[in-house]
Amino acid sequence: MIALVVLPSLLFAQVAITEKDTAIVTPEAHFFATFVKSFDHGLSLTFEEEIRSAPSHRAHTTIALGYTPIPYLNIYAGYTLKLYGNQGWTDPNKYLQHRANFLVTGQVKLGQWNLSLREGVMLDGRTGKVDKRTKNQVDFTLRSRLQAVYSIPETPLGIVGKFEILNTLNAPVAYINSLSNNQYPIAHSEASAQKYGQYISELRPEAGLQWKINKQNSLTLTYRYNYLYDRGFSINNETGDITITNKYTTKHLILLAYKFGW
Repeated sequence: MIALVVLPSLLFAQVAITEKDTAIVTPEAHFFATFVKSFDHGLSLTFEEEIRSAPSHRAHTTIALGYTPIPYLNIYAGYTLKLYGNQGWTDPNKYLQHRANFLVTGQVKLGQWNLSLREGVMLDGRTGKVDKRTKNQVDFTLRSRLQAVYSIPETPLGIVGKFEILNTLNAPVAYINSLSNNQYPIAHSEASAQKYGQYISELRPEAGLQWKINKQNSLTLTYRYNYLYDRGFSINNETGDITITNKYTTKHLILLAYKFGW
């Protein structure tokens, strides 16, 4: 008799969905130091160190290979070790994460203008165990960027404009969507019946100045308006209740990048 009373409650709780929204606005600074060594046959090797100020407290160390088969096309494959300074230093699964980028860039020069379109895939890996109902071991993100650089005549200066869009490719939605297939009573009909899919995770308009100090050295200073959206799932394993968190972050970024190479 007790089982007959409890069982419907458990089934009902499995599709109880709560949504929470949070919004954050923060300024931040990113500093880049990049070294590029060019070789014969269009090959190049890149080392880059990126430091992010508070509140991110992160450092990215990247090594990458580039290949330019023709002047208008570049293929890039890179690995990044991400160090999170705000996660403590006891568990490397928290303060160390891994990223890979595979990018293809087409570019054309029109007078004083250099225009480029970049497409690629970013892979962010987690080192610890994850609940695959709510997180991926590896997140796949599509990156699309349009860039224009105008070289001011008779000066070493250039005006830089960029716009990048990041889109999720494998957001974990299978479990949450399976709850709206009418197998169980629906606790919150509107939320439970909604189908969740992939989404745009970042919008990055950026503009600034580039200073070509000489053939080997350049310095770029830009401002980026970074709009981020992250949708997270958490499951109460005792009740089966699900909380969906919609996190909206607006970052005002100042980026200073120094590049050296030959």
